Amino acid sequence: MEEDPRHPFVTRYCKRCRYEIRFRISCGDRTCPKCRKKWFGYHYKTLYDLVKTWPVIHSLTLTIQNIPDEAFSKSHVKEIRESFTRLRKEFKQIRGGFYVVQATNQGRGWHLHLHIIFDGAYIAKSELKAAWYRITSGSYILAVSDVKRPDKAIRYLLADFSGAPRIRPEDTDLYNLIFKGSRLVQPFGIYRGIKFRVGYRCPKCGGTVWVTLGELLTEPPIFHPSCKGQSP
Repeated sequence: MEEDPRHPFVTRYCKRCRYEIRFRISCGDRTCPKCRKKWFGYHYKTLYDLVKTWPVIHSLTLTIQNIPDEAFSKSHVKEIRESFTRLRKEFKQIRGGFYVVQATNQGRGWHLHLHIIFDGAYIAKSELKAAWYRITSGSYILAVSDVKRPDKAIRYLLADFSGAPRIRPEDTDLYNLIFKGSRLVQPFGIYRGIKFRVGYRCPKCGGTVWVTLGELLTEPPIFHPSCKGQSP
């Protein structure tokens, strides 16, 4: 495969049976299209297996007023998250679900919004709109609808990870500053304990602990009954 200095290959070994895998590592840039597509992939299956069991899938977009370029900060992200929590407290019909914080900037300030899918009962758009306007002190643009297909709902939720974020080149550093370290997909309500990152299972023995060559040479492998007495 072609070398990519931002995403070099690394080799890891199963601690149980020393099976070897090789994969590219992420670069740590929240605007990187390659990394974002990878995030899309590892969230998709876990979400699909859950969402396909929902009787009705509701999608919801919540938007706040555009933020001037020089004013955008982490406090705005915190504020929109807290506003959504307040909204959920008013509408118990929203039992639980997942959301993604999105921020775009195409020259008219920062457009900060939430993409949400939730498991729950119908809520009239007029009621949501009035509550959101009051909670955010003036933001009134939102969209709510039912989605029949789970794949379509998840693609809506993860739409921001299909490529680079819609920002200007000069916004990259600020985008990374604000979103680095924040959770990509946030579970809430009855799904708040869901974990997306699960250890890759060794195809040889089923182990999930992967170590470097140095660690492998300094620590004895952990053999398991499924390895059937194989020696390294």
